[in-house]
Amino acid sequence: MQNVVKLYVPSSLKNLSIIRAMTKTYLEHHNVNAEDVMKILSIVDELATNVVEHGYEYKTGDIIIELQKNDDIIHLVVEDNGVGFDEEKISKDEGGMGIFLARAMADNFKIEKKINGTKIKVEKKIREGV
Repeated sequence: MQNVVKLYVPSSLKNLSIIRAMTKTYLEHHNVNAEDVMKILSIVDELATNVVEHGYEYKTGDIIIELQKNDDIIHLVVEDNGVGFDEEKISKDEGGMGIFLARAMADNFKIEKKINGTKIKVEKKIREGV
């Protein structure tokens, strides 16, 4: 059974609700418990907001979201084709708090720099809902 969903959403703060709704629906469809749903939604919110603010600097572009459930792991990818991740801007004053929070909530967190943009891969161990 193919259980991957991939969404391309125009980079805009107003579209974050679409990403959140799609993510929540996917997780609930796969019977993820409510506490884990909230953690994954927080991760996707932080990372997608970073794409809008830092990846595209509020300019046009796509936020690419990919979700996949394998057994008790949710694989989340948040990707952009923007300016790229700047490791120098990891301080809380310069917008690094979102990355810090997302990394803290994830079980596995990897930032991949691309020629244009950034791909962040997250794994979160989940429990099924009751």
